[in-house]
Amino acid sequence: MSFEVQTRWQDIDGLGHVNHAAVLNFFEEGRDAFLGKCGLGPVDYVVGRCSVTYLREIKPENRSVSVSCTVERIGRSSFQTSEQIFDGDGRLAVEASFGLVMWDQTKSSPRPITDEERSAMNQQGGE
Repeated sequence: MSFEVQTRWQDIDGLGHVNHAAVLNFFEEGRDAFLGKCGLGPVDYVVGRCSVTYLREIKPENRSVSVSCTVERIGRSSFQTSEQIFDGDGRLAVEASFGLVMWDQTKSSPRPITDEERSAMNQQGGE
């Protein structure tokens, strides 16, 4: 599933392209939109791991990028996503893998994924 994310002038660094750190915000916006379709809010999970591969520059003329997200694996209390960013010309610019952990805010600790959450993730392309 893909979501459009707007680039902002502050995302551009001194080298004239989107800064590597801004890309993490793009992934977060796309992932939050995707997981929102699964009934999860941004406070339901935390990032435990991320691996990012930058393939090409995203230039300032790209006023928006497309962020795609799929659930690759669902465990007991964590799940893994595969995510990509495509530039304004539809070319793959960045790919990433995130390990996300369901979070119990009251206990400040991981919690199990519910059957309902698992089902919703599977319906959106999880395994």
